[in-house]
This record gives sequence, structure tokens and C-alpha cells, in this order.
Amino acid sequence: MTPHENQEDVLAEQALDAEDLRALGLIRSHLSLVDPVPFGLGERVKFAMTVASLEAEIAHLMSDSLTASATRATEYDRATTVTFESTGLSIMVTLEPVDRDKVRLRGWVTAPGAEVELRERSRSQEAMADDEGRFVFEQVDHGTVHLLIRRHDEPGTRPVITPGIEI
Repeated sequence: MTPHENQEDVLAEQALDAEDLRALGLIRSHLSLVDPVPFGLGERVKFAMTVASLEAEIAHLMSDSLTASATRATEYDRATTVTFESTGLSIMVTLEPVDRDKVRLRGWVTAPGAEVELRERSRSQEAMADDEGRFVFEQVDHGTVHLLIRRHDEPGTRPVITPGIEI
């Protein structure tokens, strides 16, 4: 060790050993108890990073099918129709149960021929909207999904991404 080197710098350059991993585990356990990560933070961070990397416009939730009846419901209901809107683009989706684990997502977008990407936790699916703006995803897992719409009718427009939909 030269006179100018600091002992801490030398240690910092070395690989982690079993004692380092044990100390980090103790810190993780302690922080999980006293300051846990807020629910959904990971999903929100991934969404923000996706928007930033795509330079996308975010569509805003306009309505869902439960707005009028949510206060009178006696048991938990899920929205079956959701509408989003952004500058010059509207997206409406309906959710239909396929089986216990899957949902069919049918949609309509005001940009015929648009490319629609459904982003799930561990995969993505793509569909092209037809001449009427219709698209469908037959097998969607339960969980949070986002729709990413790329328009082909107006070159140079930014893609549009929806906030998460809990399916």
C-alpha cells in the first residue's frame, strides 16, 4: 500500500465476500421492517422508465364501466370497459374472462392500422389495429398491463402509452 492509498479504497476495490453478503442481508432485513418499499413502486418506476426511453405521450384514463355503480356495489367488482385519451388519440378496451387465469382484451383505437403492443410483467404481445381501429389480445394473464400504441397514419408522432390496467 502506498502512502497515498486509503485502507477503505483498497477494501472497496475487492470482491464481496461472505461477511459482506451477511452484513448486506442484515441491512436489507432491517430496512424491510422499518421502511418497506411502497406497494407498486417497482411497477411505477418501470412505467416511468419506459415512458422516458420511448419519449412517449401518456394517455389519461377517461372512464371505466364502474364509475356510476362503484359506490353502491356490495362486493368487489372489476371494470370491464376502460377508455383512455391523449392528444389526437382515444383508446377503449373491454375485458372478457377466458378462464380462471386468462382474459381476452378487445380494443378500439382512433388510429386505424396502428401497431398496439400489450406489455405484461414478463412478456409483450403485438397486434395491428384493423381498418376500423379494432384489435384483440386473446390470452392475457392477470396482473398489470400497459398498452403502447404506435401510429402509422401520421409519421413522426410519438408513441402513446396507457397507465397500468390491473387485470
